[in-house]
Amino acid sequence: MDDYRAVRELLPAPPLTPDVERAGRDRLAAAIARERLRKGRRAARWTGLGLGLAGAAAAAVLVVVPATAPTVPPARPGVVAAPDGKQFLLAAAASVTSVPDAGAWWGSTLVNGSEFREPGQGYVLRQSQSQETWIPADPEGRTWYRWKYLGAKPATPQDEAAWRAAGSPESWTYAKKAPGLPTEDAPLGVVRAAPGKPETFSTEDWDFRIMLADKPLTKMNEVPDTPEGLRALLGAPDDQATIDNTARLLFFAPVTSRTRAAAYRLLASLPGVAAVGPVTDVLGRAGQAVEYRSAEYPTTPYAGETRTRLVIDPVSGMPLSIETRSVTDGLLLEYTAVQDSRWTNDNPLKETK
Repeated sequence: MDDYRAVRELLPAPPLTPDVERAGRDRLAAAIARERLRKGRRAARWTGLGLGLAGAAAAAVLVVVPATAPTVPPARPGVVAAPDGKQFLLAAAASVTSVPDAGAWWGSTLVNGSEFREPGQGYVLRQSQSQETWIPADPEGRTWYRWKYLGAKPATPQDEAAWRAAGSPESWTYAKKAPGLPTEDAPLGVVRAAPGKPETFSTEDWDFRIMLADKPLTKMNEVPDTPEGLRALLGAPDDQATIDNTARLLFFAPVTSRTRAAAYRLLASLPGVAAVGPVTDVLGRAGQAVEYRSAEYPTTPYAGETRTRLVIDPVSGMPLSIETRSVTDGLLLEYTAVQDSRWTNDNPLKETK
């Protein structure tokens, strides 16, 4: 599938005036032409929630292409409703503006994973991996990565008891491709308990740009920092897709603190975002959460109805985790937890190779 077409499908845009539409198409065409001339580079793409949850690299290209969509009534500037229970999003928006957003590198460490039943269906396994990414503010710089498979283990104390009763196996073999993370053993139908060795590498394959503004993604000063502006940029014909786009921006893009605050205020105003209250995220951290029905499907081959939960630290305003569960039995289908994310002038991976 063409990369740009895939992104257009994932990020449909709200209606624009004819002049803005023509200007946007002209900028997009020029940007695509420049990319085709750039040797040794290829445009990566957003792949929805699966991008972070499946352990893909940080969001690389956010292409906003004008598209036909139902007219959305204009919002009153500065007015953002926060239905009962979602006020913590506004508190997070106020807190996150104090987080520094200047530096030579955007560093993030994510833990991605999923839960699934062992072959005999006797207990649930949780499989995970860590992904450390360092994106340069310099658009010509190399992006650095460190990946590590963290292994698989019983998901809960009850599952651990069933695992011990089954002889404490260190690997599990499925009849077909193994569920969970796309490890080298997965095509063989094998899931292993043992962690892997870390792998560190750098690449120039990603061109971190936002095409509409023609700015590096690590320098997102042109991205709106108001809820109304973000809705115009990330909005879609339905609220579900707008929520998905906003969540991806919060969790996977090195946006400024003001833009992150605007994203929280936008989420607080959208119907379909329901407050959950105090929760513990997948890494055991305390936070406040909202849930919604995603317009996207989890990367796992699950056909049932799902709910996606965003867990936020209301004190710092930083996102903690994004988790997708089965509505039927609450099984944690996939997740991304943000262990750390920050702007800094130092890249600890740069001297490792």
